[in-house]
Amino acid sequence: MMNLKWMKFSICGRIQEDINILINGFDIDIQRKKDKNINLRVYPNLDIRASVPENMEMSSIKRMIISKEEWLNERLKKYEEQIRLTKRKYISGEDHYLNGKRYILKVVDSNTPSIKKENAKSLVMYVRKSSSIENKEKLMNSFYKEQLSLKINKYLPELESIIKVKSNGYSIRKMKNKWGSCNREMKTLIFNVDLAQKKDAEIKYVIIHELLHFIEKNHNEHFRELMEFYCPKWEQYHSSLNKILNDNKMC
Repeated sequence: MMNLKWMKFSICGRIQEDINILINGFDIDIQRKKDKNINLRVYPNLDIRASVPENMEMSSIKRMIISKEEWLNERLKKYEEQIRLTKRKYISGEDHYLNGKRYILKVVDSNTPSIKKENAKSLVMYVRKSSSIENKEKLMNSFYKEQLSLKINKYLPELESIIKVKSNGYSIRKMKNKWGSCNREMKTLIFNVDLAQKKDAEIKYVIIHELLHFIEKNHNEHFRELMEFYCPKWEQYHSSLNKILNDNKMC
């Protein structure tokens, strides 16, 4: 099964823009380049990306992907296991990250749930001793949402002014495979709550990335030129964001 989410065709029928395709259950981002090399990568966040020669036919791309099905499944299984093993338990002594810095979690029995920064190295979670992991996770995500909102409220207006675009607001939620997304028609933005764990520069990169999609929908050469102009180190941030979150690569 192959599904093309979006693309543009040249006269000869070859795709000129980057595309996202679904082949045999694999959701893959395809980027066409001028070189002759073919590169297929699976990232720790479970993204699959392939760079192919610009004149490569879609049928050939599909055959190449299918031929690598076993390898793709092995890599995905490996990263899924890593993600499973890093599942948080929200107990004292556990490492957690905020704004690119490592904090040690301290859990304190309390009837008033909250999380506070005790100092430059510690986060204190006030929660009932009987609270489930799921409830502790919700509490942590609420804390991250509050912290990320402070950053976005600071950087979004100034970046909108620089880029000369205006959004109609944003929301923050848990996202499995993306750091952000946008609705071009509604002019709204969505950010992954886990961005709260990242450095300011990486948060700004994601904001810039999504704002630029108001100007250019696709990840084509024009989009990359815009990224180079407004965020010269974007490739560095892009790479760091594709590492495993709990290794504090991430973002």
